[in-house]
Amino acid sequence: LLLDRLKVLSSRDMLTGVMNRNEMNNYIAKLCGDEGCGDWTVKAVLDETDADSVGVLFADLNELKTINDEYGHNEGDKMLKDAAHIISEVFEPNEIFRAGGDEFVVIKCGISEAELIRRMHHIVKKAEENDGVLFAIGACHVTDRKKVREALRMADNRMYEDKKAYYEKHPERKIR
Repeated sequence: LLLDRLKVLSSRDMLTGVMNRNEMNNYIAKLCGDEGCGDWTVKAVLDETDADSVGVLFADLNELKTINDEYGHNEGDKMLKDAAHIISEVFEPNEIFRAGGDEFVVIKCGISEAELIRRMHHIVKKAEENDGVLFAIGACHVTDRKKVREALRMADNRMYEDKKAYYEKHPERKIR
């Protein structure tokens, strides 16, 4: 039981319940075929018709620092939990990773580019329906799972473009 508990603690983000950065790094290493990538607990669900493709979403919360500063960290934690919940309504929990403080990454094997974009828009729509969750989001699709790191970089760049556009549209909500 202790070993099982340690396994959970080493792979899950305790605040949001999604997988953590450590598990994401193990998953990426496994997808890339890196030797010595260690134990891997994430079980990717592969679509038999497109098993080599990978879709990546990078989602970052806008205004989390402002929420923490103005309303306290309990409200910021609530925003993080709500964000994880929204994403988990669109993707499986073992495909979602909390990569950093307010950054979430989704890595979905066997998905088409069109389906990835559809799901990204679904997350945005769900966030708009939830007062207080504001995502900057970027996506990238690759047909070779060994290029998942490239997809992560591209999705991250696209997320920052979305974040920049958000703050240009809302200059009153400047980043502190």
